[in-house]
Amino acid sequence: MVLLTFDKTPATAQQDNRKIRIANIQIDPVYLAEYKAALAEHAKVAIRVEPGVLALQAVYDKAQPTKVTVFEVYASEEAYQFHLKTPHFLKYKNGTLKMVKSLELVEVVPIEIAIKPQLIRK
Repeated sequence: MVLLTFDKTPATAQQDNRKIRIANIQIDPVYLAEYKAALAEHAKVAIRVEPGVLALQAVYDKAQPTKVTVFEVYASEEAYQFHLKTPHFLKYKNGTLKMVKSLELVEVVPIEIAIKPQLIRK
């Protein structure tokens, strides 16, 4: 399964309908293992069942493991709005409320997004 498939035609930011954002999340250390498991489950389900979720890539800071960054790519604003109403997202969001100390959502515009398909875990 290839998570990211982008047209090779050059596009300006105005032509690109994808919604791309970075979530910077600070987790309560008491819940770190539980949070990581919930986020991993959520991302796997979203990628598997939602055609409009193109990528959900989550990492944590090696030096400060409670700092989590999620790179999100949706096919469109509509795909993102649909995602927010799915049972798996609501389970993740409601189930992790007590674990999240802070959340910053940053809207970004791509310069280039490239990934080798063979490096993607299934």
